[in-house]
Amino acid sequence: MSDNPEIDDKKSTSAGFNPGTQLAIRLSSRLLVFVLVGVILVTLKTVLIPFVLAIFLAFLLRPISEELISRKVPAGLAITVSELVAMLPVMALITIFLSTAGPLSEQLPKYQDQIVHQLGQAIDGALTRVGSPDRREAIRKEISQNVVPGVLNKSADYIQRGIQAVTTALGTFLLALVFSAFMLLEIGRIREKFVSIFGRSENLADDLEGISSDVRRYVVAKTFISAITALAVWIFLELVDVDFAPFWGLIAFPLNFIPTVGAFVASIPPILLASIDPSHSGFSVLGVALGLVILNGFIGAVLDPRYVGNAVRVSPLVVFLSVMVWGVLWGPIGMILAVPIMVCLKVVCGRVPALSPVARFLEG
Repeated sequence: MSDNPEIDDKKSTSAGFNPGTQLAIRLSSRLLVFVLVGVILVTLKTVLIPFVLAIFLAFLLRPISEELISRKVPAGLAITVSELVAMLPVMALITIFLSTAGPLSEQLPKYQDQIVHQLGQAIDGALTRVGSPDRREAIRKEISQNVVPGVLNKSADYIQRGIQAVTTALGTFLLALVFSAFMLLEIGRIREKFVSIFGRSENLADDLEGISSDVRRYVVAKTFISAITALAVWIFLELVDVDFAPFWGLIAFPLNFIPTVGAFVASIPPILLASIDPSHSGFSVLGVALGLVILNGFIGAVLDPRYVGNAVRVSPLVVFLSVMVWGVLWGPIGMILAVPIMVCLKVVCGRVPALSPVARFLEG
């Protein structure tokens, strides 16, 4: 290296290492890393989805297993009991879903006449001044013979796909239970490994325990709020006499993990069903819609902040982007897991000083 800095700069520039080239190389390498991570997430999603679910299950079940172990219950038996505690409610929910989805698919044709009647009235109102009677009759015939049966067949097909998706989700959940059992068995050893790698540090132990506590608090609180939402939707729809109220309440449970959008999506099917039900007037349909809006608004604005808390809240923009990204990568399950994943990322970054700017960026 010479004593003249200008000569060194010229050599670097002539060798192709000017600042612009270096910036391009850094950006290209980071973009390549993001692309590779995305490819890995999509390619290995069959394994990664149950593994991520297992992490959240381990956070949920750890207090139960540790409480049993503290009461002199063998570790294997304590973990088995914890796994059963997680399995029984899920099996009950899946049983309710399967027992309701089939009858719902079979009952769809009964609404066909009402749909045809309502569409016919709408067509008559729209074409009274601009269309001839023959033209209105042709449109009505097309709707009754082709459009409505096609829509009903599509709806039945979507329900059947939903049943298949639930069956697949059950397999994923069972695999996640197996993963979580191994995680619970390895918790003590994982601590020992961290100590052997990083040394015995009280700060490290506090950070690990804090991460576990914060994430567990979020998962438990969000699960509790989602269960309250599902029960409230079920009871409300039963009171206003909307068909298949248990099914719509059950659908509201997982969708409540998707902020704002999930509650909106869960409210659409029962409102549509009430609108085509001959026993419901326009006023009662409006009452169903307003009731669901008020119910979800109260839970989202009052109960959710109170029980989930502000410590693990994430920026709405980050939530929206993460739901979109994880939905593209992992589908509906990815959309449900998006917020818990971002909460975990925020908590971990908040506990690591070097990553604290990332945590502040993710804050709500």
